[in-house]
Amino acid sequence: MILNISNRRSAGFTLVELAVVLIIVGLLLGSLLIPLSAQLDQRNNAETQRALSEIREALIGYALSHTATDGKPYLPCPDTDGDGAENRTGSACTALEGDLPTQALGLLGTDSWNNHYHYRVTQAFADNATGFTLTSAGDITVRDASGGNIIAASIPALVLSQGKNGAVAAAGADEIENSNSNSTFVSHSQSNLATNPFDDLLVWVSTPLLLSRMVAAGKLF
Repeated sequence: MILNISNRRSAGFTLVELAVVLIIVGLLLGSLLIPLSAQLDQRNNAETQRALSEIREALIGYALSHTATDGKPYLPCPDTDGDGAENRTGSACTALEGDLPTQALGLLGTDSWNNHYHYRVTQAFADNATGFTLTSAGDITVRDASGGNIIAASIPALVLSQGKNGAVAAAGADEIENSNSNSTFVSHSQSNLATNPFDDLLVWVSTPLLLSRMVAAGKLF
C-alpha cells in the first residue's frame, strides 16, 4: 500500500509539472503570435521615445552652457541646410523650423527609421544677442488633434519624429499639421485609421521646465 501511494503521488506531481510546462509553452506561443514587424515597430518606437527624451535634456543643457551677448541663456537654431549645424542670420535664426542641429547638441540626428528629427524653436528663446528671461514666452502650441484641444501652449522648443512613414504623403490632417511649417502641432497616440493615420512622436521643452532649470543653475534670477 505504501508503494502504491508513493506511485500515485509521483504521478500526481508529474501531472502538475506537465501542466506548468503547458502553461509556459502557451505563453511562449502567444508571444510568437505577435508579428515580427509589429515587435520591430514597438522597439523602434520605444527607442525613438528614449532618444527624444535625451534630446530634450540636450536642449536644456545647451541653454545652460551657452550665454548670449546680454548674459542670458539661449537655445540653438534649427539646421536649415542639412549639415548638422545651426543656421543664423546675424543673431536670429535663419528659419524657426528645420532639422535638429546635431552638431550643436552632440547627438545623432536620425530616429529609429533613419529619418531626421524636425526641430521648431521660438525666436525669443534662440537669439544669441538677446537671450531669454523669466518673462519670455514661447509661441508653439500642441493640440490633441488638428483644430482640437490645446494640451500644451507657450512652448519654447519642440522636436518631432515623423515615425515609420517618415513623410506626409497620403497622410491625414493630424500629420499634415505637423509638417506645414507653422507653430501648431498635434500629439496623440498612434492611429491606423485609413482617413487619418498618425505615427508621429513629439517631445517639447516647456517654459516652466526650462526656466526652472535656468534658475536652479543660476543662469537666470
